[in-house]
Amino acid sequence: MGDQSVVRLRAGVVVPAGAGFAVNVDGAAPPVSWPAGYIPTAGDAVRVLMVDGSAVVMGPVITTGLRPLTGTVQGAATAGIVPVTTDAGVLQCRYVGTAPTIGALVRLDWQSTSPWIWPSAAATVPAPTPDPGGGTPPPPPTTTSGTLTITATDSGAWQVGGTWAWAGNDVIQYRYGSARENRGAWFYGNGAAQLAGATITGARIRLGARLRIGSYNAAQALHLYRHTNAARPAGDVARVAGPHDITLTPNAGPQWVTIPTAWGQDLINGGGIAVAGSPYVGITGVDADPASGQLQLDWRR
Repeated sequence: MGDQSVVRLRAGVVVPAGAGFAVNVDGAAPPVSWPAGYIPTAGDAVRVLMVDGSAVVMGPVITTGLRPLTGTVQGAATAGIVPVTTDAGVLQCRYVGTAPTIGALVRLDWQSTSPWIWPSAAATVPAPTPDPGGGTPPPPPTTTSGTLTITATDSGAWQVGGTWAWAGNDVIQYRYGSARENRGAWFYGNGAAQLAGATITGARIRLGARLRIGSYNAAQALHLYRHTNAARPAGDVARVAGPHDITLTPNAGPQWVTIPTAWGQDLINGGGIAVAGSPYVGITGVDADPASGQLQLDWRR
């Protein structure tokens, strides 16, 4: 029999590489093939098929099912991005050529995880006629709100002095006996970036089922932290806030728990949620439970 290829499905993040792009998979940038029709953008969360050490990008990870077709340009361009009002709220969109004018009705293209504006406007919304009498004041701006669910693109546990690979992608905290300490995390790519400019009013994370490790017949504390990594780094994640402690009951199943609202606001700029510290406990990762680590961010504009 001939040699058999090693094939694995992994999560990755698109990163700049010279004049083009590469894909970061578990802290490395393997040789990559891109799918036809996909326009990579730095920061995109993607699914990657690893075949004998080479990466085949399957396409971007969709973090929400609501992708509007059109919108109205709300403000002036800044650094190549314009705000566009849509049925899903205000989206930060890229454009080609000259920036579209304020008030223009535009068509959105979704061949990457960030929307692009088609080169020409579909129509123009006429400017309102000024009130010569100055009698009736304009109505107050409309406030919109909602809840965005963001699915983790990857999860795992880094073993201090070791690697990420030993535990699959379960999220594990501390150690068994004298073994090396584990520090787990969930990763989201740029999934929350579409809420740029919104105010977060509440935040929650869905924990997977508790693993039967350590003293699983006793209640134990899970120490949650916010970190700043879009994907697995080579070593430990950069934890910047926490701990926020959750009590795991014996044999706890999947559950939604509240995290600090300020963390949800900061996650718009990237990063994820981590666990660290004692005691030895673990949570099912995204392979066994694709909803493990899902975030819900309540927002208002």
